[in-house]
Amino acid sequence: MTAPRCVLDASAVLAWLFRERGEQVVDQILEHAALSTVNLAEVLYRADEADVATASLADDLEAIGVRFVPFTAQDAGLVEEVHRATRRELPSLSLADCCCLATGIRLNLPVVGGDQAWAALRLGIDIHPIR
Repeated sequence: MTAPRCVLDASAVLAWLFRERGEQVVDQILEHAALSTVNLAEVLYRADEADVATASLADDLEAIGVRFVPFTAQDAGLVEEVHRATRRELPSLSLADCCCLATGIRLNLPVVGGDQAWAALRLGIDIHPIR
């Protein structure tokens, strides 16, 4: 198994899962992606809300090649920095969004997400919207 090349936001995984706009982009990178355990929780939570079976979803993502990365104390500290740095530009950035971005910063990997507004953020990492 090779090292991940990017970090996925939950919105990207959900677009793929629900076959929404941007799913083809996500489909091409799943086998090379990392997903924070916080964002995995969000995927499972939202999939369950949509009545999608979640019992094997994490295993299915792992079988494709998605690597789950633990959310660390270092990430928690970076969340505060991300929130501070972005709240003027994106006041509605959720905690899970900050967790995803913090994971990307810690791993020094580009982040792939569904929110076009993220592309304007200056956090020292590349951000690639899927739509």
